[in-house]
Amino acid sequence: MTITITGVTQDEPVDGLGDGDTSPDAVIQGDKVLLRAERSGNGNGRVYRITFTADDGAGGSCTGTVNVCVPHSSQSECIDDGQNYNSLQ
Repeated sequence: MTITITGVTQDEPVDGLGDGDTSPDAVIQGDKVLLRAERSGNGNGRVYRITFTADDGAGGSCTGTVNVCVPHSSQSECIDDGQNYNSLQ
């Protein structure tokens, strides 16, 4: 089984105010993706969406997505405001 990360997006600006002003927020390393655990101080938590392809090496493959939440606080959940930003830039 081979997993290929094909993209990472997020619902907050990559280099927005109140989030540490650092970029990129995601880095792909082989079959892994490293995500920055930051969110806007004024927001409702950051939602990353990782897209991938899985290949079984015998002609079968599928695509999928995984959402990852960086909550605003330990007592809150993330709200996805739309995957409008490329985390890799």
